[in-house]
Amino acid sequence: MGIWQAIRRLVSRERTPSPHLPATMDADEVEPVVAEITAHELREALAQPGPGGSPPLVLDVREPYEWRQVRMPGARHMPMNRMPEQLDDLPRDRRIVVVCAHGSRSYSVAAWLTEHGYPAASLQGGITQWTIQGGPIEQGAPQ
Repeated sequence: MGIWQAIRRLVSRERTPSPHLPATMDADEVEPVVAEITAHELREALAQPGPGGSPPLVLDVREPYEWRQVRMPGARHMPMNRMPEQLDDLPRDRRIVVVCAHGSRSYSVAAWLTEHGYPAASLQGGITQWTIQGGPIEQGAPQ
């Protein structure tokens, strides 16, 4: 398909099923849009809380072995598979920034939290990008 055909199809909103969509996803199903925050923006938000006065809650959804390898100081650890049973433990009146290794799991969890009424965002690039950009970290078993 040429570029002009692709643009025409996009503009006219013609829908053709994509061979790349999973069998469980319809062609017109909308993928959730999740707020994302960069490592730089998160450092600023943690240093200077916004209008509510509270810094965002950093929620790390990685597995325990990943958490022991490297983590953000002050982050709350809640592995992704424990989210449903611990959902009521999260604040609804405070922004939640979800963190994983690279940003994929955190994006999914932030979408799920948003669907459940929580003000959630995903950290772009995860703890990897946080570390690369010089964000503070801790390692080893938590004290």
